[in-house]
Amino acid sequence: MSPLLRRASEQTQSDWREIPEGVYRFRLGVPTLKNDEKFGMRVVFPLQVSLADQNRILEDLGPTQLGQQQSFRTTYRVGLSLGYVGRKDGQYHSTKLVDMLASVLGSTNVKKFREWIAQGGGPPRPADQDDDKAELALIEEWLRWWEDLEVYGTVTHRDRADGGVWTDFAGPIAVGSMPGQRDDEYQALGRGKLRALIADSGETRESKAREARANGEAPPAVRFTAEGEEVRGDGTPELPF
Repeated sequence: MSPLLRRASEQTQSDWREIPEGVYRFRLGVPTLKNDEKFGMRVVFPLQVSLADQNRILEDLGPTQLGQQQSFRTTYRVGLSLGYVGRKDGQYHSTKLVDMLASVLGSTNVKKFREWIAQGGGPPRPADQDDDKAELALIEEWLRWWEDLEVYGTVTHRDRADGGVWTDFAGPIAVGSMPGQRDDEYQALGRGKLRALIADSGETRESKAREARANGEAPPAVRFTAEGEEVRGDGTPELPF
């Protein structure tokens, strides 16, 4: 019979029971940036299943066995891009990052956030726009606006090469989108967050264009590469933000 209290030298890696496949409500940790050798700069969203859904999982699966722990955490990784306005169609093209950020603000705030991003909204930029390190620091600080907010999402499993299981989050769904779950309090929280981050993030391209027109000036020209990336005045592509 194994001892109830194992010595540190007797401990092995914990046996984790994964989050079951299904739809759950998640709370966000602090989003961070990570440079992936294959995919480039990524935004990593730490996610934890809400307390209500944690209790539901334990009720459905029953208690864990000795030496086993129930996982309630996963992550969601997306590319660092706020989308672009197509050169040919003039339409805004969204990204997984924008879809996630919009959803986390609540169902009644999704449209306004997307409109703000399409107009050139985003995190503040450093005085020296060629200072990539300073810009990344501002982006990480901006992403903190989404800490402790919530979103629904679907969990699926994939087999790992080592015999384990990957727990994947996908398809962010804004709180308030589920039938009978409007959650007015959360919508007000998201609305306040959106107002604050817009005020903190500085002017958008549209506001600068309005100011230029009011001063009798031509609004700044916006050019794009064939891939839809905005081009600086010196002819070099802009960063995704």
